[in-house]
Amino acid sequence: MNYWNYADYDEQGNTKVVRISEQDILKRYWKYWYTMMCKKFGKSEVDNKFTFEDCLDDWVITNWAWEVKE
Repeated sequence: MNYWNYADYDEQGNTKVVRISEQDILKRYWKYWYTMMCKKFGKSEVDNKFTFEDCLDDWVITNWAWEVKE
Protein backbone atom coordinates (compact mmCIF):
# COMPACT_ATOMS: atom_id res chain seq x y z
CA MET A 1 0.00 0.00 0.00
CA ASN A 2 1.23 3.50 -0.82
CA TYR A 3 1.23 6.36 1.65
CA TRP A 4 1.30 10.12 1.22
CA ASN A 5 2.30 12.93 3.57
CA TYR A 6 0.96 16.46 3.58
CA ALA A 7 1.29 19.48 5.85
CA ASP A 8 -1.68 20.47 7.99
CA TYR A 9 -2.25 22.70 10.99
CA ASP A 10 -3.27 21.81 14.52
CA GLU A 11 -5.70 23.84 16.64
CA GLN A 12 -2.93 26.22 17.75
CA GLY A 13 -1.89 26.92 14.17
CA ASN A 14 1.27 24.82 14.32
CA THR A 15 2.28 22.86 11.26
CA LYS A 16 2.09 19.09 11.47
CA VAL A 17 2.72 16.36 8.91
CA VAL A 18 -0.17 13.98 8.27
CA ARG A 19 0.30 10.55 6.68
CA ILE A 20 -2.59 8.99 4.75
CA SER A 21 -2.90 5.81 2.72
CA GLU A 22 -4.18 5.69 -0.83
CA GLN A 23 -7.02 3.55 0.49
CA ASP A 24 -8.05 6.36 2.85
CA ILE A 25 -7.80 8.92 0.05
CA LEU A 26 -10.12 6.70 -2.00
CA LYS A 27 -12.61 6.48 0.88
CA ARG A 28 -12.53 10.19 1.72
CA TYR A 29 -12.08 11.92 -1.62
CA TRP A 30 -13.25 9.70 -4.48
CA LYS A 31 -17.01 10.32 -4.16
CA TYR A 32 -16.56 14.09 -4.01
CA TRP A 33 -14.05 14.13 -6.87
CA TYR A 34 -16.17 11.85 -9.04
CA THR A 35 -19.28 13.96 -8.46
CA MET A 36 -17.47 17.19 -9.35
CA MET A 37 -15.94 15.64 -12.49
CA CYS A 38 -19.37 14.39 -13.60
CA LYS A 39 -20.78 17.90 -13.17
CA LYS A 40 -17.95 19.34 -15.23
CA PHE A 41 -17.58 16.75 -18.02
CA GLY A 42 -20.66 14.51 -17.82
CA LYS A 43 -20.92 11.03 -16.31
CA SER A 44 -20.22 9.06 -19.51
CA GLU A 45 -17.07 11.09 -20.20
CA VAL A 46 -15.79 10.54 -16.65
CA ASP A 47 -16.63 6.83 -16.70
CA ASN A 48 -14.78 6.36 -20.01
CA LYS A 49 -11.72 8.54 -19.50
CA PHE A 50 -10.92 8.91 -15.80
CA THR A 51 -9.64 6.56 -13.09
CA PHE A 52 -8.68 6.68 -9.43
CA GLU A 53 -5.17 7.62 -10.57
CA ASP A 54 -6.56 10.89 -11.95
CA CYS A 55 -8.37 11.49 -8.68
CA LEU A 56 -5.19 10.75 -6.73
CA ASP A 57 -3.17 13.13 -8.92
CA ASP A 58 -5.66 15.91 -8.20
CA TRP A 59 -5.61 15.14 -4.47
CA VAL A 60 -1.79 15.20 -4.38
CA ILE A 61 -1.63 18.54 -6.20
CA THR A 62 -4.37 20.10 -4.08
CA ASN A 63 -2.70 19.03 -0.82
CA TRP A 64 0.91 19.54 -1.91
CA ALA A 65 1.46 15.94 -0.82
CA TRP A 66 4.55 13.83 -1.25
CA GLU A 67 4.76 10.05 -1.51
CA VAL A 68 6.31 8.11 1.34
CA LYS A 69 8.51 5.19 0.34
CA GLU A 70 8.49 2.43 2.95
